Amino acid sequence: MDCEIIDFHTHNFPDELAPRAVDVMVKKLRGCLLPVGDGTLATQLADLDKSGVSRAVVCPIATKPTQFQVILDRAKAMRDGEFGETAAQRLIQLCSVHPADRNYVAHLKEIADTGFKGIKLHPYYQDFRLDDPRVVPFFSAVRDVGLFAIAHCGLDLGFPESPMTCGPAQIAALMRAVPGLVFIAGHLGGCGGNPPHATDELLEFPKCYIDTAVISVCDDDPESQRVMAEWPADRIVFGTDYFWRDAKKLADWVRRFRPDFDDQRKIFSANAQKLLGL
Repeated sequence: MDCEIIDFHTHNFPDELAPRAVDVMVKKLRGCLLPVGDGTLATQLADLDKSGVSRAVVCPIATKPTQFQVILDRAKAMRDGEFGETAAQRLIQLCSVHPADRNYVAHLKEIADTGFKGIKLHPYYQDFRLDDPRVVPFFSAVRDVGLFAIAHCGLDLGFPESPMTCGPAQIAALMRAVPGLVFIAGHLGGCGGNPPHATDELLEFPKCYIDTAVISVCDDDPESQRVMAEWPADRIVFGTDYFWRDAKKLADWVRRFRPDFDDQRKIFSANAQKLLGL
């Protein structure tokens, strides 16, 4: 018997922006990764059916402070059915606030008051470090309004010359500085580009989760496999970083290292339901 699959880490763009956005990212990656989707809503909905995913969490990123409102408005429109009933039922919207947004407290409160559960962040695209003391008030506000944060963590192939800004050591520093923050560390807790067992430093923080969004070139990486096999199942959520990864193939990779059905149930859906209040 298979359990429900919720993909906790996906992306799509407005139709008019998708071709350019995807093209820019593919060029930035210099051919290291190729997308499985075209970044549009319609293709994502079709791919949910092909991959056996029931619902997906959409994770927009405000690369500039001024993008807060347009992201919030699109999230509300999607949730409220303006993009169709199927999208409203199967896509769970997050929002995003740039840490440099001068009105971040009010904007985070507005997100929470509107009924959304979390925000997506990307330290490389938003140019900040998770261990920078200057972001502690921002993440404290995220916690205080009752939101969770999900962030890209670890290596990003599009920024090969950048220092590590969001690996396990930086995540741990943030969790110590902001006790009680609910944080989902993307890409297996940022193990990519970090020493073996670095991710295990995060085990001491019960509200720190990791997602399974392993980039395809790391499927055979021993450390990625070890983290997937050894981390507590109640601290992992299934996420693909779609449109970059095929959910069916990644789900099979997860099952390879977590054959226990109860572990699969937690990873594929139960933990996500808890975080999202479903």
